[in-house]
Amino acid sequence: MIKKLVGMFLLLAANFAFAVPAAYVHEMNGSGSATTAGKARELAVGGLLESGDVISVAKGTMTLKFEDGQIVVLQENSRFAIEKYDYNKKKVADSNVVLALLSGGMRFVTGVIGGTRKDAIAMRAGTATIGIRGTDLAINIAGINYIVTVQDGGIVLSLPGQPAASVNQGQGASGATNQPARPVPVIQLPAAVLAIVAPATQQAIPGTNPVGVQQQSALVTAVENATKLAKAAEAAPPAEKAAAERAAAAAAQQVQQAVVGALQATQVAIQAAVNAGATSGTATGAPATSGGTGAGVKAPPGKSETQQAVDTIKAINVILPAAQKLDAAAITQIEQRAATQQQQQVQQQQQQQQQQQQPTQPTPEQQVILQQLPNIIQPTPQPIPCNPLVQSPCL
Repeated sequence: MIKKLVGMFLLLAANFAFAVPAAYVHEMNGSGSATTAGKARELAVGGLLESGDVISVAKGTMTLKFEDGQIVVLQENSRFAIEKYDYNKKKVADSNVVLALLSGGMRFVTGVIGGTRKDAIAMRAGTATIGIRGTDLAINIAGINYIVTVQDGGIVLSLPGQPAASVNQGQGASGATNQPARPVPVIQLPAAVLAIVAPATQQAIPGTNPVGVQQQSALVTAVENATKLAKAAEAAPPAEKAAAERAAAAAAQQVQQAVVGALQATQVAIQAAVNAGATSGTATGAPATSGGTGAGVKAPPGKSETQQAVDTIKAINVILPAAQKLDAAAITQIEQRAATQQQQQVQQQQQQQQQQQQPTQPTPEQQVILQQLPNIIQPTPQPIPCNPLVQSPCL
């Protein structure tokens, strides 16, 4: 009886010790860390993150993908907190997310949660509060100054003691939080302001479909390892080349296995999201392609995680000797499944874009803003043409 009670205690302790991961590091160029309950750890591609984590990016950029498919791209010298992440896979409408940009810059693209229930996500940026309305936005905080641009959808932006303002697709807002004034959305932010958020908005990101976080973590980790070993095999001296190629082949096989596991987990996650109340389009998730506010900035569409892995396998297979090459038929089968998933995402994105192109009338608030724009934005002075009757000699 005592042994049974001890066993049950240990099982409960284990369940509390290992929290369910909320997200993983999809891509990383540089260095970063995560702090959980005061304990810091270095992050790498595939690193798992949970609710309560504070993520810091020292150099480069870091792309995080959450279980429901939402994306966060962090810029250099940024700190970001996952204050709460509750993805209810039985009823998406009951999900709840609270995020905070503590410093630096980020891009945020909603997934199943934001696409299903618009008020389920709360974002803090310094003293500003941002209500997400199913959107793609970029935020930057430098000391007391903030910049917000909306690539797609819309947000409700508010500062302490000020009424909220709607910032919609193609608009942005900027100001200082130590002297809060009601945010005024503008259509064309200055080029210098847009350049600050450009690193996040120009980066390709994966599709926003829900995933099995642990399977995707294993996949991107395997791809990272296989890519390094493939490069090492290419550069290895003759005496070490055979051993390096064997290591690369073994790593490629691990990627192949991880691809199958990730594909299966993704299909389960998409179906579960639909069963839990998400639309099939929201659950499928299309790669984000919209660009920066008012400057024609356009991010290239991101490949699905599976297609990225298939490309890695194929690249490694090219350098392997005939005896160590992977099964070409298996690779083709996996690639066909990945292509089908990618095609579904692109088709859904096209449908969403067609719906967004329907003409809409500006709201009374937007009409007021449009009337104020000439006072807010000073046009670039045009050179006065020379008139030889007035000016002589004419320069």
